[in-house]
Amino acid sequence: MLGMFKGMLSPMLSITAINSILFGVRGNLLKYYESPTLLNHYMAGSAAGATQVVISCPSELAKIRMQMSGVGEKTDIRGYKGSLRTLKAIYRIEGMRGCYRGLIVTAARDVPAFGFYFMTYEASRREFVKRNLPEVMTEAVAGGLGGVASWVLTYAVDSIKSRVQADGVGGVNKYKGLADAVYLSVKHDGIFDLHKGLGVAVTRAFAVNALIFTVFIYSRKFLVERKGLVK
Repeated sequence: MLGMFKGMLSPMLSITAINSILFGVRGNLLKYYESPTLLNHYMAGSAAGATQVVISCPSELAKIRMQMSGVGEKTDIRGYKGSLRTLKAIYRIEGMRGCYRGLIVTAARDVPAFGFYFMTYEASRREFVKRNLPEVMTEAVAGGLGGVASWVLTYAVDSIKSRVQADGVGGVNKYKGLADAVYLSVKHDGIFDLHKGLGVAVTRAFAVNALIFTVFIYSRKFLVERKGLVK
């Protein structure tokens, strides 16, 4: 059972920083507009997505390498016991460049993904407000739909990112670079195979992001109305 939770610590440690960056950058950028359009929300979300890549890339690399631990390695990857130790081991073997393996493809996924994420959330929220739905339902469903949209539109890129970051675990690099990874993935598996697992990802995305937006909105409201800590 514990094997199903391999690599869990890495996203747990990084998710606070990632979401702080995402909502903080987006919120501050939107302050420049009196009445932000959906395009403004997309651009602000994309900028926020680009900013958090510096954390999400090594975090997801550590998670993937830990999940792949024991899969035919010829290196000392079997010795990975935690997220930080994993990154230290990667740094020792591959240097800082190795810790940011897949940075470009991670950015290629996250920049549009978070643009669609926040734009879909805002478009859904506006529609639900017009229909006078309860606030908690509005935030939860709009947040969930934002998460679903971001995954549906960028899942194939995420599949390639995972392959790039997992490459070399068996002691041999299968891909010569990002372009080669894209070419071989599409050639051997086709576009449809790059969407394997999308149903599970979408189901998780709706539940997780429904909670994220609900907790964010009500936490912010609490700080504004009762503590005056947030403007």
